[in-house]
Amino acid sequence: MNTEKITDAHRIELNCVGCGHAVEFSLLDLNPDTLLTCKECGKTYSFTPELADQIKRFSKLLETVYESRDLLGQASIGIKVKDEEVKIPYQLLLTRLNSLLSLKMGDQEMTFRFRVNPIAVFEKKE
Repeated sequence: MNTEKITDAHRIELNCVGCGHAVEFSLLDLNPDTLLTCKECGKTYSFTPELADQIKRFSKLLETVYESRDLLGQASIGIKVKDEEVKIPYQLLLTRLNSLLSLKMGDQEMTFRFRVNPIAVFEKKE
């Protein structure tokens, strides 16, 4: 994965279980020694190798979506409502929906928000 792309594109945040504020970090910061600290309440978070791997693989999935951008103009998601099917362009979904990943941290499920539009951010770089 290109480090230059990750720097601006892959900001990740989770809500602190202590105070509810966003704890933001970069994929570049993620390693077995990473210790995140909430700036509001001081609660700390660490990542097991398995958890870090899952986050990195999800990030690679987002990059794969970017690499397939030429196909996205031709792809759509069909939603059937009664007897009619509404086709929503896949590329439109990517610009309107947040990328979320829910994983277990200890005994709690945490939702990680990838603060990136996988198409627009990378297109700015090129």
